[in-house]
Amino acid sequence: MKKILTLSVVLVLIIASGLFYYQYQKNNPVSSQDKTLDQLANQTIQTKQISTNLNSENLIQVQFSIEMDSKKTLKQSEKIKPIIESDIIKILSKSNKDDFKDITAFEGKIKDKLNERFSDGKIKNVYTTELLIQ
Repeated sequence: MKKILTLSVVLVLIIASGLFYYQYQKNNPVSSQDKTLDQLANQTIQTKQISTNLNSENLIQVQFSIEMDSKKTLKQSEKIKPIIESDIIKILSKSNKDDFKDITAFEGKIKDKLNERFSDGKIKNVYTTELLIQ
């Protein structure tokens, strides 16, 4: 009788552990670091190469990859891609050469401005893929 009771307790613990693990995995989706490259590519848009004058006497050529939080947000962004590029040009025209010394901060500035365009989804990251300042 003692063996049956011990076996029952062990089985209940195993089942409870399995259910806990399942719930944990269900409630904690994979982080962006764990995504495959294909998943990342399916949630990223690429801007055209943008050439404009900075607020100084410099010319800039730049291109960005913009990572969205979902495919739904990606579809929304593709519809307003010209507006996104226009917003980027406005930010660039107010910037000067020194603003690009900390490129991460500049990417954050673009991300914050562009996120104002989205009501449901959000931009997760902005990546500078080309940068030339003359």
